[in-house]
Amino acid sequence: MKRLKVLSVAIGMTVSVLMVQTMIITPTFAQDGFKGEHFIEVTGTAMQEVEPNEIFVNVRLREFEENKEKVTLEKLDKEFLDALKESGIDRSRIELASAGSQLGRIGRKDKDAFREKTYQLKLTSGAELEKFLVKIEPVKVMQVAITKVSHSESQKLRMELKIKALQAARTKAEALVKSIGSEIGKPLMIREFEEQPYHQPYPNVGWSNVMLKDEYQANAGQEPDPTAFRKITLQAQVTAQFEIK
Repeated sequence: MKRLKVLSVAIGMTVSVLMVQTMIITPTFAQDGFKGEHFIEVTGTAMQEVEPNEIFVNVRLREFEENKEKVTLEKLDKEFLDALKESGIDRSRIELASAGSQLGRIGRKDKDAFREKTYQLKLTSGAELEKFLVKIEPVKVMQVAITKVSHSESQKLRMELKIKALQAARTKAEALVKSIGSEIGKPLMIREFEEQPYHQPYPNVGWSNVMLKDEYQANAGQEPDPTAFRKITLQAQVTAQFEIK
């Protein structure tokens, strides 16, 4: 019986010692976790507006009736390509977006179907587009629509903006830390935020120079200015942590 009591006391002392050791060791780990956290975290941004130099235009050709005669797709196609040549635009800059046929109205036979074709054209400026529109004016195209605009040096411009954003973050950190009589040291962390692709869409910009009894005729007199492009706004954001000395 005495031996059992002694053993119980020994076990109790062991548990007590472990508890004391645990209480002593735990704060040490907690202190280690806070080492090196004398830092400041800031976010820098940079913005730039650029003129688009990639303008994607869809040109839709569609057969139609004029004076009870069908204006064929072959005729429209030749007139379009001639206008393209007169504009000084190489044919290598166009590609066929779609081709097919569409019934002019329910009940028409296949031989009377109105065939159509859509080209995608890549231009480099509003001035080039304006010249193209002048040359294509005599051609009775179904629709000309700007689908998107962008810039050819997008990757280079974005990298330059990220560098400027990081420099802005450092300048901000230096000013804030200096106000409390300290200095910043080496960077501890740099995190960039990926921006969404900045291709600027033009979902509703389109016009026609052929009067057909379809959905485009309802929009007559509401044609936008196709060469009045908005500048593309590019932006970069970088968050950084700097050591406080």
